[in-house]
Amino acid sequence: MKITGLICEYNPLHNGHLYHLDQIRASGADGIVAVMSGNFVQRGDAAIMDKFVRANLAVQAGVDLVLELPVPYALAPAENFAMGGVSILSALGNVSELSFGSECGNIQLLHQTAQACQVCKTEYADVMDDFLRSGYSYPEVLSQMVGQIYGQETADVLRQPNNTLAIAYINALDALKSKMRPVTILRRGAGHHSMQPSTDSTTSATYIRQYFAEGGVCRHMMPPYAWKALREADTAGQIGSLENLERLVLYKLRTTDPEEMHGIAEIGQGLEHRLYKAKRSASLEELLQNIRTKRYPMARLRRILLHLLLDIRTEDIQKFPPYARILAFNDTGRQILRASKAVRTIPVSHSLADLAQTSPEAGRCATLESQSTDIYQLSTRIVGKGESDFRRKMMLQTTSAYAQRRTPNMTQMKSPNREQQRRNINADDVLQEMPNARSIPPMPMVEDSSDPYDSYRRPDDDDNYLKTDGDLTQTRSIAAVRLRNPNGELQRSQNTSESRERRDSYR
Repeated sequence: MKITGLICEYNPLHNGHLYHLDQIRASGADGIVAVMSGNFVQRGDAAIMDKFVRANLAVQAGVDLVLELPVPYALAPAENFAMGGVSILSALGNVSELSFGSECGNIQLLHQTAQACQVCKTEYADVMDDFLRSGYSYPEVLSQMVGQIYGQETADVLRQPNNTLAIAYINALDALKSKMRPVTILRRGAGHHSMQPSTDSTTSATYIRQYFAEGGVCRHMMPPYAWKALREADTAGQIGSLENLERLVLYKLRTTDPEEMHGIAEIGQGLEHRLYKAKRSASLEELLQNIRTKRYPMARLRRILLHLLLDIRTEDIQKFPPYARILAFNDTGRQILRASKAVRTIPVSHSLADLAQTSPEAGRCATLESQSTDIYQLSTRIVGKGESDFRRKMMLQTTSAYAQRRTPNMTQMKSPNREQQRRNINADDVLQEMPNARSIPPMPMVEDSSDPYDSYRRPDDDDNYLKTDGDLTQTRSIAAVRLRNPNGELQRSQNTSESRERRDSYR
């Protein structure tokens, strides 16, 4: 079984992501495992939608198993972000390749650039430090040094964000001596941070977020189920945003001393003193402008503010993830989990409470995750409930959206009936492997009714019921077996034997 891994945010899921997944399937992958950021993302912001919603959308899009990238790594620089995701995929033990998009689409050139970066960071570390102390940003210094040593073509690779992340993935694979093979797919359509719509409907997530925030309709930029979920989240007041955490951030900054900031992740070279002086700021925007310098990109400053708010410290992002938490999966994902059981090297479960008990490092990571979810619930327009991360249950998904996208004339096809769909997943096997997982319950029947036909009607069928013929289903209205006489009174169908057989099929 060929299993391909990927590291993602899906913030939100859009057509470019579908293209990536289709390319992975076209390359012969039998299963896809995604390590996805939770409720906060690397650009230093709250995710646009809850992590469980985004994970379920990922499974609908064709991912088979979604694992969570813990918040310390999801909010980390590219090197730590990549190391966290690659570490989890490698620890499963049965993922054979890592797939990622890039602007260059040339894996040899990416390998060459990754090697050049490693040489600059090791053999010329003192030179880099001198430039950094002079106030230059790390990406700028690295690009200049690579250009001088290896040529401009290699240095130009570092100027594109997806290329930079691809290089971080390759370096992480080398550092971990992972058996996964890196595979890159040429990114098409709009650029990673492009603020322009694309002609081929593969618009960037950055543009989608801003366009949607301005009231735009993004239906053609993303799959229908993702657009529906985004609209539902907006209607429910559940769109996450860093702006809604403004007062929390200002409060935390005003009540923290420079000495306490010193150990916070990504704070160094005296930035804690600059932050402390900026605590008089009256808004998040003013705060960011007061601490902004050419050395610190805006994304890093936003991450630092979230590190401070969430108490993420330097040592938290330098360790390897101590566990793999399941956010969503389908039947193929269940098979992947079973196959990894004998070879994986870290605990795997959907239960954050269970994972927290596996080691002190896991307890620390789980505490940060739970606290970050509680704070995320404050980032939405309508405040969500606290302590939700330990209580949230996941559901098994039984359908393959990838197969549906690839199959023509779906409206003319028949699907297995509900009882058959429930038999396709052996819930007992899942519960045996994960005792706290919630299985799909049987659908109840309506018992009390004055109409004898209603007692065999499923309450969530909107007056429809399913007649079973072998492996196929046919939907008919309840009115088809209930006749009314001219006085409006109910009477039995003339074909009573057919009605009895129909009723008996639901007993």
